[in-house]
Amino acid sequence: MKEQNILQQMQELYQSNDEAITRQIDCGIQITLMSLETMCDDKKISAFVLQPLVYLQEATSVQQVRLKISTGAIVKDITNVYTAVELFTNGYTLVFGADGAFAVDTRTTLGRAIIEPPTSMVMKGPREGFVEDLKVNITLLRKRLKTEHFKIVNATVGKYTNTSISVCYLQTIADQRIVDNIVQRLQNINIDGVLDSSYISKYLDPSRTVLFRRVGMTEKPDIAVAKMLEGRVCVVVDGSPMVLTLPYLYVEDLQSPSDYYENASITTLNRALRFISVVLSVLLPALYVCLQMYNYQIIPLKFLITILNATEAIPFSPMVEMMIVLIIFDILREANLRMPSAVGISLSLVGAIVLGDAAVKAGLIGAPAVMIGALSGIGLFTMPNNTFILSLLRIAITLIGGIMGILGVILSVVAILIYMVSLQNYQAPFLAPYAPNIPADKQDAVGQRPLTEQVERPRSIPNVNKRRRG
Repeated sequence: MKEQNILQQMQELYQSNDEAITRQIDCGIQITLMSLETMCDDKKISAFVLQPLVYLQEATSVQQVRLKISTGAIVKDITNVYTAVELFTNGYTLVFGADGAFAVDTRTTLGRAIIEPPTSMVMKGPREGFVEDLKVNITLLRKRLKTEHFKIVNATVGKYTNTSISVCYLQTIADQRIVDNIVQRLQNINIDGVLDSSYISKYLDPSRTVLFRRVGMTEKPDIAVAKMLEGRVCVVVDGSPMVLTLPYLYVEDLQSPSDYYENASITTLNRALRFISVVLSVLLPALYVCLQMYNYQIIPLKFLITILNATEAIPFSPMVEMMIVLIIFDILREANLRMPSAVGISLSLVGAIVLGDAAVKAGLIGAPAVMIGALSGIGLFTMPNNTFILSLLRIAITLIGGIMGILGVILSVVAILIYMVSLQNYQAPFLAPYAPNIPADKQDAVGQRPLTEQVERPRSIPNVNKRRRG
């Protein structure tokens, strides 16, 4: 009777839905099938459900039907109407009889092919990237972690989307308290729907950090596996090609997927260049403004004369002039991101060359300001995941520098560093291994030691196994 009640409730829930298909089959006992047309594969229904039932003419129980079907497909039990709805909306075909009920996996396989992620291209190393299918993404991780210690905890989030989420970790490396904390946070999420992993990342950041994100993201399976080997936890969300990694350190933004496939000395040089370029990108406009307005005596004489000759006819103050340049570059960047690719290239060229040159010739802004703004904008993209935050900081520091001079710039930098030092997520200091100072973890920070010399796992990441080998 319980199974008949579930069937009746399912038919009432989907009676006005034309996608829900119900079939009656007599194979010795009366069997009722329910499937969702848009989520199920007709070939799988035919091969795994209909054909076994057609050949099974003298069944005496649902258990006998299940044994016949389970030889060729994944079969799950139906215990209540909530389980039935979850399986039904995920593409399972429901099989109901008088003495039992179960679901057969007939999900359709739609999705794009596995390709190299456009945001994480490498010269060397694997070129596979995550896609929007949870099962495929788990397979990509499992292919690289052929061990029984690779564990997965599944959850479902979203009142209407019922989005499947998998928490992946290595049992003998990751701290179980961190895993339990993440799983608990996922279970406490109360939201109508989850369309991307970005939705989940906001709930996994307990302090809702305004300026800096504290949840890592990656599109590459090899990077996700490398994070798990250090003790981190990966959160895979169905429908998203971005896998979340926790805990997250700010120094990870200086690291590139190709760093671990290059010579350690080359990697160290590249990371140092990224760090210098980001610092200059944020501070260069502010320094240009405050030196020109308050501390022009620091500028070399020949360079000062060049700047004065280029800006003597400009009707705006240096601060207003630089703000105009920065805002124009940010507008061009935003427009380029949202325009079709073919038009976007033309827009960038027109905006950067024609518009900038016309503004200089018209005497609205000076050539040095355009050059400083362009260099600053280019440097931001050496840390692409933080481009928008760094751009905001660049504008804020420029305003403070224009009002208070170099002292304002120095105080702004100190305030930002104090704020970053205070951040902590899942027992991992945000600015580790530099604040606090953890010498052992500097083997893979801005500088990198050869892989053969990296014996210990990062101490700034909570884990239960500190040694990589030996």
